[in-house]
Amino acid sequence: MSAAVSRHMERLRMQACIRDGKFPAMDLPAELLAEIVSRTPARTIVYCKSVCKKWRNILSESYFANLHLSRSSEEFIIHQGSRDDEYAILTLIELEDESEQHDIHPDPLMRFDLGLNFECEVMCLSGSVNGLICIEDNYEESVYICNPITQEYIYLENPDTKKSYLSMHYGFGFAETNNQYKVVRFYLDRCLSTENSCPSTEGSYKLGSEVYTLGTATWRDLGHIPFHISGCDIGIYVSGNLHWLADEDKIICTFDLDREIYQPMAAAPWGSENAFRSLGVLKGCLCICDNTPYSELAIWVMRDYGVEDSWTKEFVTYTHLIHGDIHTDMIRILKVFKDGTVLLYSESFQLFTYHPQHQTLQHHIYPGGDLDTFDAQTYVPNFMSLHSFELEEVFGW
Repeated sequence: MSAAVSRHMERLRMQACIRDGKFPAMDLPAELLAEIVSRTPARTIVYCKSVCKKWRNILSESYFANLHLSRSSEEFIIHQGSRDDEYAILTLIELEDESEQHDIHPDPLMRFDLGLNFECEVMCLSGSVNGLICIEDNYEESVYICNPITQEYIYLENPDTKKSYLSMHYGFGFAETNNQYKVVRFYLDRCLSTENSCPSTEGSYKLGSEVYTLGTATWRDLGHIPFHISGCDIGIYVSGNLHWLADEDKIICTFDLDREIYQPMAAAPWGSENAFRSLGVLKGCLCICDNTPYSELAIWVMRDYGVEDSWTKEFVTYTHLIHGDIHTDMIRILKVFKDGTVLLYSESFQLFTYHPQHQTLQHHIYPGGDLDTFDAQTYVPNFMSLHSFELEEVFGW
């Protein structure tokens, strides 16, 4: 047996021991420990950090966080709330992707109480990138960035009281050129409104935008944008850009996170004028989900990013096949499994899967207990500390 194979077998043996809670070698070299533990699930790493001070220090280094992130698989995270109480619970969901059955099993050890005093009826998940989650509270017009794994969060202070952020459009993405995380939000410009207030009629106000780069502790105004952003969608992060449906869902407004400019992009053809349309990501490609009043659910995929003619109708199914009336809901794609099964979320707090092999839909009951509302987004666990962002005040819970 070669030395390389021997070292590989030793890493596998140690990984199995750590996963099973057995620690036969407490004096592992730092690099070997990081190499082994980085291949285990997030819940195992949380447990390993409590083994001893040496392990905690090694697994808290930025080197380990980057190594683990490069190997992390995409899961999803659920925010739960109650209609009559103030809760902010995030639960990491690890999904098995080895068979045709994709049951949802929340991990009680990966359940995080944010403790941010949100009113959950107005709290929204507004994007997740590399394990960091953007959370907006429309009631307070507040924005937070949190990492549930490290149990840290940053409050993005809003010093300007002359702007209204009631348009409820946010986006969170990563500018790869400069290695920067950015939050984008839109506002109604009260100064340019016709009555020194915020008229709700389209065309009676100007829509402006701001960007916040993590580590700078400040918002920068980008001026007005030439689009009317539709609905209450969050920005979808694909190919280094953020995307929102605009101008009655007929075009897509894109924001280049590196150059910080807005540009239009052609949306998929309309299948029904009365469809409830939303943006998403399917296998790394920008996609559009059309949910019609006739219970038809169609998924369009832009196979060649930025090319209008590459919009392709990936599949069509019918929502009357599952429990509940969701034909007037916005429906989002959460995850695509290896066998092609698609996990979807509806705004009426339902999760269901579409099985293209059998062209069937399966409804999933999420065990939420006393918490009767929830939202869901894709999520990749990351052990990066928010203290790495200079000038930001970091809070814990």
